[in-house]
Amino acid sequence: MNRITPEALYRLLPALHRLRDAAEGRPLEALISVLAREGAVIEENIEQLLDNLFIETCADWAAPYIGGLIGYRTLYDIDGDVGNRAEVANTIAYRRRKGTAAVLEALARDVTGWPAHVVELFETTATCQHMNHIRPAHRLAPDLRDPLPLEALGHAFDRITRTVDVRSIERSRGRKSSGGKHHFPNIGLFLWRLVPMSRTRVPAARVDDRRFLFDPLGAPRQLVNRPQPEDSITSISRPVHVPGDISRRALDAEAPLWYGAGRAFEIFVDGEAVPVTRIEACDLSDDGPGWNHSPHAPISAADLAEIEGGAPLVPPANALVRVDPVLGRIAFPNAEDGEVRTTFHVGFPARIGGGEYNRASTLTRDPGQALVLCPSADHPTLQSALDAVRPTGGIVEITASDVFTAAVAIDALAGTELILRAANGICPILRPPGAVRITGGAESRIVLDGVVIGDVPVELMPNPDGESPKSVTLRHVTLIPGLGFSATGDPQSPGATSLDVGMTGVELLIDRSITGPIRMEQTTNAEIRDSIVDAASVPARASAEALAIAGPGGEGDPAGALTIIASTVLGRIFARSFPLVSDAILHARSPDGSPPVRSLRRQQGCMRFSFVPDGSVTPRRYRCQPQLAIDQAIAAAEAEAGGPIAAPQRALIRARIVRRMRPGFTAQSASHPGYAQLRLETPIEIRAGASDDGEMGVYHLLSAPQREANLRIRLQEYLRFGLEAGIFYQT
Repeated sequence: MNRITPEALYRLLPALHRLRDAAEGRPLEALISVLAREGAVIEENIEQLLDNLFIETCADWAAPYIGGLIGYRTLYDIDGDVGNRAEVANTIAYRRRKGTAAVLEALARDVTGWPAHVVELFETTATCQHMNHIRPAHRLAPDLRDPLPLEALGHAFDRITRTVDVRSIERSRGRKSSGGKHHFPNIGLFLWRLVPMSRTRVPAARVDDRRFLFDPLGAPRQLVNRPQPEDSITSISRPVHVPGDISRRALDAEAPLWYGAGRAFEIFVDGEAVPVTRIEACDLSDDGPGWNHSPHAPISAADLAEIEGGAPLVPPANALVRVDPVLGRIAFPNAEDGEVRTTFHVGFPARIGGGEYNRASTLTRDPGQALVLCPSADHPTLQSALDAVRPTGGIVEITASDVFTAAVAIDALAGTELILRAANGICPILRPPGAVRITGGAESRIVLDGVVIGDVPVELMPNPDGESPKSVTLRHVTLIPGLGFSATGDPQSPGATSLDVGMTGVELLIDRSITGPIRMEQTTNAEIRDSIVDAASVPARASAEALAIAGPGGEGDPAGALTIIASTVLGRIFARSFPLVSDAILHARSPDGSPPVRSLRRQQGCMRFSFVPDGSVTPRRYRCQPQLAIDQAIAAAEAEAGGPIAAPQRALIRARIVRRMRPGFTAQSASHPGYAQLRLETPIEIRAGASDDGEMGVYHLLSAPQREANLRIRLQEYLRFGLEAGIFYQT
């Protein structure tokens, strides 16, 4: 269809009218422009109606209507990257293959958005084989001389035979070992919840002249696979198709599956990729003061040239680049003076904090707003780019996933907006020698988006004239809890302040970010949304007793007004007020009996659908745990007794529930892949106690309970009669 333009429509008029219109100042042409604009709207609507006839091009709202034509049943609506388009598009193909393992696997992937693997568990159940269906690979006992298959024991790709277990597999509820698994009518659906977060050509952290770490921040990182596309809808996934952990034995067995362009990881020296023939899997764990199997004996330049040329089929052992994918360590055979960069993937529960994931929806630009790219020939440093946009305000966009070590100070003039952000798909790391100082004039606005800041805190201070900006926004930002990581992944400076707000009257927004302890003035109004605030103590489990949010004076000095939405705070809080706390987890514990979460103003604000530790002094609470469970248990006891119960019995009920009703986390260390992720053993009142029946805390945005519920609904439709399915989370 031809696009309607004012020029094309105007040329349709007779030349006589166009000449007269030109003589009178072109009023008719102006009218035609208005008509053409409205015509373009109608034309676009007609094109969209045509697009809505096909599932590949239709609008999101039209997908359920197309699904209705083939009897598609709608599920829980999930925000984010999980939609019903793929499932609707494949519904007919699914139904033609209903009951097969391949369809169940594809269905689980489409419905939940998580990579999946399906196992028909009768294949791993010990049984006498039928002579008409002999399976030589189905052995009763494993080969103990081959350790590689034994690594999968208890996981998705475990093919070791078990004796029959007649317990119900449906009661597993995501756990790896509970409930009956190996039985003839059982189907196992294994799901990977962690997202593979990429790091592309980032500088490796140098330990010495031969040893390096994949992570530029120096933390030990378990490398995970970058999932490869499956061959067809009828295929069953293999380890290379899911974001599973890469083990040393797996890398040693088939290095080309995990290493190289487009694979899980790659190593570059001065811009040149190290060939896969030089990669050797190795255990580089600590051995006394150094690493195990490191350093190597030096080799000659002639031997190294022969290896890189690929002449011998098996290169000499002392010439190989040794890689430990479990600890994220690299050991070169000789002293390496060149620049070492790495591409790798690590697991993380959600796309929050600084990262290379898609942030296009936040990278807006107003008409006429200045945009300065950095680094560039004109602006080689961040400070020079910030100084260039300071007079009028604008955007400084970082275009390289590098480590920036120069000093950074952000100062916005009155009435301007200054934005420092990473380009989409970029994750820069700022490690300046001193604190990142942010100042601004009256009515100014400052935004940090998509950056990681380590080693130093961020300080929000008044400018020399005593003025403060109107608002400061931290979006998709990581202020490393503890300022950095030690060699073991613990906080480098336990309890050190990550964000110090010395301004008065500023509106602070922390959105989809990770930060350490926060100190702020009482006049600050802060909103924390979809974020983690970590007190960063050592050991990590002690973070609940440390101070996460308070005033500049720490203990006894309250912070400002806190609005906490779908976030997790690890540590104690002392604030002036809580205007709203919703769908959040305030994981705090008092070492001395004082309130772990305390508000000066209890008559202002509300807490709803959140975990608020017992003994806290807060505004009124609505359906908050553990108080809700305590009230319900006491009411049930009084109903059974036919009247009020004694105070000792009430205290006993409270103690029992408080001991049970608390969140459990996979890990509380920011360097761990399961950071702040709720364990499956956490009470269901917390895992599905939010306002929309989702989980409380920062990963409320994932809608994990709704995804599982959607999958169970679909299993009722696609699972063959007589079979039972169990869902097992691998991460």
